[in-house]
Amino acid sequence: MHPTDTDSLPRWWGQPWRFRSGLLVILLVSAALMVWNLAKGGDASFYEASARSMSESWHAMLFGAFDPAGTVTLDKLSGFAVPQALSIRLFGMSTSALALPQVVEGLITVWCCSVIGLRWAGPGAGLVAAAAAATTPIFVSMFAHPMEDGLVTMALTVALFFFQRALLTERLWPLLVAALFVGVGFQAKMMQAWFILPAFVVGSFLWTRGAWPRRLWRSTVVLATAVAASLVWVLVLQLTPAADRPYIDGSTSNNAFAMVFGYNGLDRLLPHAVPGAVGGSGGHTHAAPVFFAAPSDLSSAGASLTKLVDPLYVTQVGWLYPIAIAGIVFGLIRWWPRRGGAPSASFAMLGVVSAWLVTAALVLSVAHTPHTAYVAAIGTQIAVLAAVGWKQAVRMLRAPRRRTRLAVCGVLVVQAGWSVFLAIEGALPAILLVPAVAVCGACCVALAAHAWRTRPRASIASTRRNRLRLAAVPLLAAALILGGQAAFSLQVVDPARNGTGGDAYVGIKPVRSDPTPLSFRPAPPQLWGGSVTLSPKVSDLVNAARTAGGGADGRPDFITDSWAISAQVIDATGDSVLTDGGYSGTVPVFTESQLERMIATGADHLFVVKQNAPAADPVEQVVEHSSCTRLGSFSTGVIAVSPQSGAVELWDCS
Repeated sequence: MHPTDTDSLPRWWGQPWRFRSGLLVILLVSAALMVWNLAKGGDASFYEASARSMSESWHAMLFGAFDPAGTVTLDKLSGFAVPQALSIRLFGMSTSALALPQVVEGLITVWCCSVIGLRWAGPGAGLVAAAAAATTPIFVSMFAHPMEDGLVTMALTVALFFFQRALLTERLWPLLVAALFVGVGFQAKMMQAWFILPAFVVGSFLWTRGAWPRRLWRSTVVLATAVAASLVWVLVLQLTPAADRPYIDGSTSNNAFAMVFGYNGLDRLLPHAVPGAVGGSGGHTHAAPVFFAAPSDLSSAGASLTKLVDPLYVTQVGWLYPIAIAGIVFGLIRWWPRRGGAPSASFAMLGVVSAWLVTAALVLSVAHTPHTAYVAAIGTQIAVLAAVGWKQAVRMLRAPRRRTRLAVCGVLVVQAGWSVFLAIEGALPAILLVPAVAVCGACCVALAAHAWRTRPRASIASTRRNRLRLAAVPLLAAALILGGQAAFSLQVVDPARNGTGGDAYVGIKPVRSDPTPLSFRPAPPQLWGGSVTLSPKVSDLVNAARTAGGGADGRPDFITDSWAISAQVIDATGDSVLTDGGYSGTVPVFTESQLERMIATGADHLFVVKQNAPAADPVEQVVEHSSCTRLGSFSTGVIAVSPQSGAVELWDCS
């Protein structure tokens, strides 16, 4: 039966001190791993620039602008950057200030996993779920960097937290809060937040008690609320007159829906499916997914249908696959409704979490994966299912039948073998590999010995020796399950193995053009700092522009056709730099006539143009067709501008 009294809900603060102190330790260790190299947590300059711009202007924050003047948005909804912008306003611009909100999001995720596990399978499962989330490698790296994936992961975990409360209490308000957090996740990473919606809708319909109309009403409410909360910012962008807001990047028609559902949505599966969405750039030009990626081709791995078992990705999120799958099987055996009985809340949770996992895994398998943090979309589900698997395994290891105990022990041996395989496949340093293998091996031997022994008679089962042996079973099982991925995540104490804001990753990628040294070199914590500065070459360009009058009287430093140049200037200075082309370089932010009008009115007269810019480039056209003076050529070293040296030219068209 579903409890309807909220007082019957297990509260984390009402648990024994062992649970509370254990959860505190897990949160502290999780925080330590995430902040160890926080001052080195940047590198995604395009998104850093938006966070800096949003911190400079409330107008820029409202519309998610890339530049402080608010002329063009990011190429996605920028809800993920709002906490970053607020952090910069509070602490000033630094790499740590940018990354700090993600640490908070990570700790909330770990805490929510603990409470979900507690209410699902008891205090032990709550601690295992928290530890599983805290040591998932992609979480450890992703939550230490300024990335959009952190907020969507936290939002959907909180949504599951409230959905579970709705299942347990049968009240409507937790269901509405869960749907609202799906909307929060949408602002962070758009349609990825909807991975959880099918599970919520089906779960509300199938496992709400009462007549069909009541079930249909609840599933409709959760769907409508989630969609409405998701689209509110898109509607604000779209309904605001174009003259009063930035141009929508990711679209060729200044259309927010084309950017969200085309460029960042359906076009990832079916290129050019949505009219008005930018095509032919970045992750949107990849061919149909292939079944297997070539071992030496990282880009193919991102398009492979088997990417979730590819070494590039499985080492980041897949350590607990065996025990999570076992959790589903054990849960079905344990909670399957008996004839005539109503499904329990535990069975409903099993269905909801499993459906979310399957949905996310299927979409990730067929969609292109531009960077590793995408696989975090299955991290929460695996963590809580692994906790359920642990709980049921421990229960069955205490079963009276030896056959049952040995069968469960076999599952744990498979989990241990999988962990050792991933540790070797992921090139885990020997200093971490040897203890991890030793722990897995010792736990396997101890659990196998326990499973083989004849269960003591009731008359002697309460002896101290047997009590200790039985009490050790949960700890041994937890160490076996979590030891491998915990050792792997410890690599983040080496800054070279901590990933970046452009691609969160723990360890060394199997193949890369610029290989990280194989040696493991832990470094002291770098908790705060990381000032963003201009490179000497870009600094020369900015100084030349300012000498020519750029930035005077509230005008921008210059107008450019390369976000890679403007992002670096905005990151380091917060100055206004206008950018044409957007992230793809093909977005018509300005027309030639608009730029000519800006010259005529004195709004700006300096242009930085990429060498060998395409003929259709408006910035290139205005330089060619106006009376402009070439002030110099600069080799910026920004490879995103050109493959050679990032060569640009500075022109004065006053």
